[in-house]
Amino acid sequence: MMKSITLWVLNITSITLTFFSISTSAYMNTPVTLKLSFDQYATPHATFVIDGQPVYAMLDTGSSFGFHLHESQLKKIKGLKKERVYRSTDAAGKIQQNIEYLADTLDMNGIKLKNITITPLKKWGMVISGKGNLPDNPVVGIGAFKDKQILLDYISHSLTIAENIHDASLTTGGFKEIPFQMSADGIIFNVEQSGFKYNLILDTGATTSMVWSERLKQHDVVSCLLVNPEMDNKGCEATMLTIKSGNGTSEPFAAVIVAGDFKHMGSIDGLIGNSFLAGRKIVIDFKNSKVLISDARQKG
Repeated sequence: MMKSITLWVLNITSITLTFFSISTSAYMNTPVTLKLSFDQYATPHATFVIDGQPVYAMLDTGSSFGFHLHESQLKKIKGLKKERVYRSTDAAGKIQQNIEYLADTLDMNGIKLKNITITPLKKWGMVISGKGNLPDNPVVGIGAFKDKQILLDYISHSLTIAENIHDASLTTGGFKEIPFQMSADGIIFNVEQSGFKYNLILDTGATTSMVWSERLKQHDVVSCLLVNPEMDNKGCEATMLTIKSGNGTSEPFAAVIVAGDFKHMGSIDGLIGNSFLAGRKIVIDFKNSKVLISDARQKG
C-alpha cells in the first residue's frame, strides 16, 4: 500500500532569518538524550520540556525557527516579545502570514537557551501521494540548537544535544563529513546527476527524498522501491542522485521525482528526507558548521 508522503518546507521565498548572528545559549555541562519515536509519515518526534511544559513535537531540520507551538503552549511561555509579522511560502505554494516571537531565555529539558525564535503553529507542506492530512503536531526546528551539536540517531532512535558529541562510533570510522551551505531555508547539500548539480534541503520532516521534475536536466527513471520498498511503484517515478563527502567519496541514493510547478521554491531543487536517513547517525555541529553522516546500516 502506498505510503502518504508528507513534505514539510518552511520559509522558502519571503522570509529571511538571521539566527546565526544572534547571541546564543549558555554553556551546558551535561548532554541531554531524548527518545525518538516515528509517526505514520516516518518523521522523528520527541518530548521536549519547554519551560516546564512537556511538548511532543516533530524534529524538523527543514525549519530554521526554534519552535512552532500551539497558541495554548505559547501562552505558557513568559516574556515573549513580538518581533514582526512575516509571510512564508510552503512547498505547495501556499502563502501564510504569521507572527515571529523572541524568547530572551528559555529552558528546554534543562538546557538554558537564549534568543530563541518561536512562531504559532500553522499547518504547512503537502501530501505527495496517497491520502492523509497534514500533521498538526508542534515542531522543533534547527533554531533551537544553533550553538550546539546534535546527534540524530536513527539506529537507536535517540536525539542527543550537547556542547560536544562524544559517541564511540565517531572514532571507529564510517562517518563522512558532507559539505553544506546554511541558508534561511535550512541545511543545503549539493547533489549530482549526469554532471549536473542540484540543491537539496536536509529535511527530517519529509518522509522520503524527492526532486522536482522541472529542475532535472537529464535523468534515468528507476523504481520507487529503491527509495522505499514499501511504496507502491504504480505511477511513481524515481531517479538516482549522488551525494559527495568532503574527501570526494560518492554515495548514490534514490529520490522520488515530483511533478508540478515549484518556481516558488527558488534555488531549492528537492529534499533529502528520511528514506536516506533511515539506519544512519547524523551529527550536526552548529558551533563549527559541520555535518557528518554515517554509512547506511540499512538501505532506504
